[in-house]
Amino acid sequence: MKTLYDRIGERLKGYADSLDEFEIRDDSAHGERFAWGVDPFEYRLAQELKASLIKQYKGQTVEGVFPGEVVANDSGKCYLVRNEASAKFETPCPDLSRERILSDLKLIYGIGAVKEKQLKKEGYRTIPDLVGHHRFGRAASEFLEHFDRCGTCGMQELIFRWYPKSHPLSFFVSGFHSKDDFILLDIETLGLFTRPIILIGLAAIKGGRIAFSQYLLRGIDEEPAALEAVLSHIGASSAFMTFNGRSFDIPYIQERLIYYGMRGDFERAHFDILPYSRRAWGEDSPNCRLVTLEKFLFSEERRDDVPSALVPEFYETYLRTGNPGPLVPIVEHNRKDLETLARLFSKLQEVWCR
Repeated sequence: MKTLYDRIGERLKGYADSLDEFEIRDDSAHGERFAWGVDPFEYRLAQELKASLIKQYKGQTVEGVFPGEVVANDSGKCYLVRNEASAKFETPCPDLSRERILSDLKLIYGIGAVKEKQLKKEGYRTIPDLVGHHRFGRAASEFLEHFDRCGTCGMQELIFRWYPKSHPLSFFVSGFHSKDDFILLDIETLGLFTRPIILIGLAAIKGGRIAFSQYLLRGIDEEPAALEAVLSHIGASSAFMTFNGRSFDIPYIQERLIYYGMRGDFERAHFDILPYSRRAWGEDSPNCRLVTLEKFLFSEERRDDVPSALVPEFYETYLRTGNPGPLVPIVEHNRKDLETLARLFSKLQEVWCR
């Protein structure tokens, strides 16, 4: 008998298969064709880049252009590209994290900014101090009991009851993880929803290095195997780090798993760098796109980059021609996004842990 999960997956599959993968708009006034959300000039540059790559990589194969290995699992085979680079990656000190979180009395129900100020004047500097308070003692004891046994995912949920996802307190939860717990994740897809994922990029911190594992689909039929391979990276102590991954990457992966009747456990602490970046630099930076933050914070500008909106078109060109050239900027774009994630996290640590 089919479960509710199976029936949902079948309905999602039927709906997804009925949709176009991406949309190209005709601008008849200017004689241009370009994707929604892409500036016409940017689109022309991308077309010139694609043509150049097709010429440069004519006759080559994915395996020849991207040295890697074939990964086999119960869902089939997929292709894994590995790389490494030096990385600066700093996390908050566990003691500092605990002190910052437990010194915020507003995490206790009934305490607002005014009440917190009054309590601190009375000598209640931290939530543990409140345990003996006649009014808030019970709530403080219950909070501490839950805080100490709920794990980092639960810690974040406690904080999210009172604060937005951008608040530094949820960032400080990262201090309870070791560096090798973090899974930096970024996906490239054929659309904004219900379309296949064509590249799943993961990165892990190993000492002073960042190790990239990019599951590149040589064909759409490799998606289930790539999804299963990604699940193998998730351990009991793992924590996710993404850029808008709470709204996009993680839900998207979960949807694709349902599409194939697969399951995965993503209930982990999640450090989404986009809302943190908006809070830290939103007033000064022109916007909080990754490429803008790279230029604003690190004085770097990408060259020969493919706009995210044109990833579907570049990948479709690869599928149609068999030429791996259009995949080159997609893989590089994904790897650079992961590298920037690590740098932004460390930059936030510098700003908020002073």
